[in-house]
This record gives sequence, structure tokens and C-alpha cells, in this order.
Amino acid sequence: MKTIYADFNNIAADGCLRLNCDGTVADLNEQGIVLEEGVLLTVSDGDLIARVVVKNPSDEGVWRAEILGDVEDRWDH
Repeated sequence: MKTIYADFNNIAADGCLRLNCDGTVADLNEQGIVLEEGVLLTVSDGDLIARVVVKNPSDEGVWRAEILGDVEDRWDH
């Protein structure tokens, strides 16, 4: 599964991660990933990592990702 950057502090009102940071957009473009409802991804900020499912854009017009399971610290393994 491909890993893209996500800012774990960029949370939408519904609790999902917003997928609109510069690093996120750059990773999506570099890896040729097209966001659509239901796409499974792995996101990381370099320290934290999580599996997510993409959700349709919010009222803000921003794609979001619902975290599946736990957010893990990459260095705790």
C-alpha cells in the first residue's frame, strides 16, 4: 500500500484528516494517486503512521481520510 504525507493536526470537523497539505498534494501527484471515495492509503507525517480510507470532499471542498484502527508511532517497533 502506498504511503503519503498527512498532517495529523489537520483534522476536519468530522474527525477525518484533511488531505490538502502541500506535502500530501505533492505525494499524490508524484505517485499518480487519484483520490476517490473508498481508496485505501497509508498516511504518515514521518513519526506517526495510520491506514485510512478516503472520504468524499467535505462542505469545505476538501478530500478527507478516515483513520482505520490505531495511529502508530513508527519508532515504537
